[in-house]
Amino acid sequence: DVLDAELAIIQERHAEGRSMFTQAGTYAPTLGVLGAVVGLIAALGNLNDIDKLGHSIAAAFVATILGIFTGYVLWMPFANKLKIMSEQEVSQKRMIIEGILSLQAGDSPTAIEAKLMVFIPQTEREALKGEG
Repeated sequence: DVLDAELAIIQERHAEGRSMFTQAGTYAPTLGVLGAVVGLIAALGNLNDIDKLGHSIAAAFVATILGIFTGYVLWMPFANKLKIMSEQEVSQKRMIIEGILSLQAGDSPTAIEAKLMVFIPQTEREALKGEG
């Protein structure tokens, strides 16, 4: 029970950290569009000055590109990587808990191995069987 509670706390902590990057990935494109709107408003204010008009339109496009880039190329992939790493850690800890409980129950080594093999991906299981 204590180990399960600790595992739940770890999952919650990981979810909170991942949430920050997920939100950043969600808001970044919106901020890019907002920057584009501001740039286009500035462009409309400078219709008589071609140099300023060009710079304002360029700033609008740059804001859009930065928003999309940071959201979809930086923040969201980082959040997904954190999710994958969290799932791997939780699976590893569940495996440890199962092993401890099996040892406490007095299960045979063969039974413990069979229980713990469930946590290992199929491709890695085949590699382990080849070694043993």
